[in-house]
Amino acid sequence: MNLNAKTEYACLAMLELAQHYATGEPVQHRLIAERHGIPAQFLVQILHQLKRAGLVNSTRGACGGYQLTQPPQEVTLAELLDVVEGSTDSTTSAANASPLAPVLLEVCAELTAVQRERLEAITLADLLDRAAVEADPMWYI
Repeated sequence: MNLNAKTEYACLAMLELAQHYATGEPVQHRLIAERHGIPAQFLVQILHQLKRAGLVNSTRGACGGYQLTQPPQEVTLAELLDVVEGSTDSTTSAANASPLAPVLLEVCAELTAVQRERLEAITLADLLDRAAVEADPMWYI
């Protein structure tokens, strides 16, 4: 699975918001952009898309910014990817003329189902836990 820049930036922004969820304070888009090397104008567009989808709220003003609408434990990667990339239904191609095409399409459908199931099982909180483990390796003596 390859993530395009927009999807990667959306995931990074959501993870940043997830890190700040417990504080209840909004996070300014400039902070997210600087911290993760995301072009600020592009990030604003992404955050607006996430807001329209109901994944984030925004607050105006000097102390404003963005916040998750749900706890990080309730937001899955599948939800996020659906918003940013749209639904990815597999379509058939000209190969349908072949009598072997249905077998190939069946395997592709199985792979898509497994991928979707896995994405539905991973939450923002899970990713933050993984990031914490990678950031703080354990040393054994």
